[in-house]
Amino acid sequence: MSVTMDIDDEPTPGLRPDGRPDPAYARALGLVPAPAGRRAGAFALDAAVWAVLATPTVVGVLLLAEPVLASGGDPTRLGGAAAGPLIAIAVGQALTLVFGLVQLILHGRFGVTLGKAAAGLRSVSVRDFGPAGFWRVVLRALVLWAAKLVLPFIGPAILFASGSWDPEQRGRSWLDRVGGCYVVDARRALDPFDARAMRRARRVAAAPPEAEAVRLPSLASDRPLGEVFQIPAERSSSGVVSPGVASHDAWTPPPIGGEAGPVPPAAPAPGAMPSVPSTLPPAPAVPPRAAPASPPTPPAVVPPAVSQPAGPSAPARVVLRFDDGTVVEASAFGLLGRAPDAGPGATAQLLPVDDPSKRISKVHAEFGAVDGGFWIADRGSTNGTEVRLPDGRVVDLVPGVRTPLAPGALVVVGGRSFTITSEPGR
Repeated sequence: MSVTMDIDDEPTPGLRPDGRPDPAYARALGLVPAPAGRRAGAFALDAAVWAVLATPTVVGVLLLAEPVLASGGDPTRLGGAAAGPLIAIAVGQALTLVFGLVQLILHGRFGVTLGKAAAGLRSVSVRDFGPAGFWRVVLRALVLWAAKLVLPFIGPAILFASGSWDPEQRGRSWLDRVGGCYVVDARRALDPFDARAMRRARRVAAAPPEAEAVRLPSLASDRPLGEVFQIPAERSSSGVVSPGVASHDAWTPPPIGGEAGPVPPAAPAPGAMPSVPSTLPPAPAVPPRAAPASPPTPPAVVPPAVSQPAGPSAPARVVLRFDDGTVVEASAFGLLGRAPDAGPGATAQLLPVDDPSKRISKVHAEFGAVDGGFWIADRGSTNGTEVRLPDGRVVDLVPGVRTPLAPGALVVVGGRSFTITSEPGR
């Protein structure tokens, strides 16, 4: 009996062929390494809380020192004087034990400690950006305690400072490598524990690079003399359809300075009587009468040319470049979605977008371009609208709030995306 096993040869996103994590993939998702200052602040807060909880132990040890010295080291002579200090020591040990256990669970399951949560940091698995795991974090803590015992203060300092010479420039210390961790900034960049944001980031990172957009012909009327304008008739997968080309024979005017060609006769007006050839004989030719002499005309005085001041330059145009190569110039107000409708009596630029993943709402978002600036707002869509800023930050738009965006920002709507660009005004 033979058994055939299917082997999954699909590469895991974020891993190199040798199985090691790829830092470039983490950057493509929008993950930002935690700043060293906030990491130090998070550790200091955790240490301060632990020190406060250990205060009963320290007080108990100090109070127990005097009875122990008085008894000469004989436990039978301590009596009731040692009861209070021993209780204080037990309470302090219990508090620090519970705090340490809670810290390990939070760190392994949710990527935070008390200090990391306050600093907006997350500790995730370097392989899949999920939870690092409880036992990985326990191993990390044991290495830290061993360093404290071998080289008090110096050992932990070296371990934490080792992130400064990380060859991958991600700030991963030796402790992070032992625990398979990666500490990221979840406050000002992508939060890897936000499942919705991570799905969008992975989808955008896996998408093929944007094709070079084809510049459509201008619709302006100031075209060169003699050029016949034709409107493009392409249809893109974004659902934006351009008008068809009108097939007609246009009279081309002669070049400037040349002879004028024959002008085609004008069509008769509707309802006019057709012209009938005349049958009468032609009238006799009459010799032309000589025109009376006129006095000479004085030479015309030409006024000097006055230079006109240059008018103000036109504001920049905001152009939306979609992931399929479609290029659309944004107007003062528009609606974007699966089948946008401005409603009766309303005027808006409508951008229907075809999304094979079916995650774009009927009216997904609204936008506008005024004086070269651009804003966008989510219209309460089912899957939301995400913005990836040029600095790597990822922002989920709040429904109904107009958010201004600068050129270079990438807007993700469902399974589609477009980049905001600016071009000189006409």
